[in-house]
Amino acid sequence: MAPEVIRCEPYTEKCDVYSFGIILNELITGEHPYMETTFGPAKIALEVSEGRLRPKLPEHDHGCTELICCSWNGDASARPSFAAINLALRKIIDKLK
Repeated sequence: MAPEVIRCEPYTEKCDVYSFGIILNELITGEHPYMETTFGPAKIALEVSEGRLRPKLPEHDHGCTELICCSWNGDASARPSFAAINLALRKIIDKLK
C-alpha cells in the first residue's frame, strides 16, 4: 500500500504505480515484501508511511531496479505514469531478446 494511502491522504492513480513497483519487485525476487523484517503489519505500515522501509531489491538487475525504485518514490507526483512504465518495460524486454 502506498504511503499516502496509509496516511489517509488524498491519492491518485500513482498509488497504483507504487503497488506495481512492489509487485514487480516480488516477481523478480521471488520473495514477499518485508520478509527480512520481524515487524508486524502495523509497524510495517508505519515504517512504509514514513519512508523508512522498502522491500529488498533484486540481487541481479534485469534492468528493472531503476523502474522499481522510481515506482516507490515517496513523492507520488514523481512516480512514473503507466505509459512511461509501459515504455520502460518494452525497452527492458527488447534488451533481453
